[in-house]
Amino acid sequence: MKTRLALGFVAAFATALFNSGCGKKKEAQAPDQSKGKQKIFVMIPKGVHPYYEPCYEGFKDAGAKYGVKTEYLAAKAFEVPQEVEIIENVIARHVDGIAISALDDQGLVPAIEEATKAGIKVITFDAPAPSSKALTYIGTMNEAAGYSGAEELVKIMNNEGEVAVLQGGLGAPNLNDRFKGFERCIKEKAPNIKIVAHEDEQGKIDMTVNKTEALLQAHPNLKAIFGVSAEVCPGAAAALKQQGKAGKIILAGFDDLPDTLAGIRSDVVNFCIAQRTYKMGWLSVENLLDAIDNKPLPKEIDTGVLIITKANVDTYMQEMKKEFAK
Repeated sequence: MKTRLALGFVAAFATALFNSGCGKKKEAQAPDQSKGKQKIFVMIPKGVHPYYEPCYEGFKDAGAKYGVKTEYLAAKAFEVPQEVEIIENVIARHVDGIAISALDDQGLVPAIEEATKAGIKVITFDAPAPSSKALTYIGTMNEAAGYSGAEELVKIMNNEGEVAVLQGGLGAPNLNDRFKGFERCIKEKAPNIKIVAHEDEQGKIDMTVNKTEALLQAHPNLKAIFGVSAEVCPGAAAALKQQGKAGKIILAGFDDLPDTLAGIRSDVVNFCIAQRTYKMGWLSVENLLDAIDNKPLPKEIDTGVLIITKANVDTYMQEMKKEFAK
């Protein structure tokens, strides 16, 4: 996600992923009292957003299994200085590990380096900071996910028509990668589909509503709206309802927010691309533990995506959690 502000892999995929990228599953362990204190891992998202709730759920559940104390610290706004301030406060507490959803790449380089020098293991999840000293990135391969979303949209659009893309911040690397993949798929597979707009809604629902209304007025032949960040489907759905065009304009995008899922159930949203957020959180704990044990980490760990439609909207989350139930 800048996104922030958001398809199907079965449990067998997890086995392959652990064997190839994450090593074998760890055995559950009690808190390490012999070394004086329980390990503390902190999850730092880009900001306050419901998208991160299942991320922390996985983080917390894995922490309980492995005897790690987990914390969740989110900035009130999606602003780099606020995220940096939280990281610096955590460094001062000498925690054992930090999992960061990077709001910016270059902007977090000094803070992550400072944490590393302090002996704290740092990884990124959901949104990478490739220029930093973070040990690994755990999450969606965003360009591939954007490509997959476009493939699904092309089918619904019957390979023709106008589409507008909304994005929560044009500077977020993960969102730019999603748009890049989306645009590449349209060029390669559906030359009769025209991207008529690529608008920044700043990660805000109210701005998304306004942008959608403006798009409908500027492009009377608009056939579809696609969002590369989580707030787009809820915001655009509200605008389409207000304009009497719900179900008439194709709407799809990233992330399984409750309002997006409700939109799928009511046929206002055609589909969403669910990132495997619970898995991101769980694997963050396992990889921080591996880092503390001086085990090498892969540069990237692809957690995969899942296309959510009306057919699986009520069952997909339970299926995704099953791979960690043992």
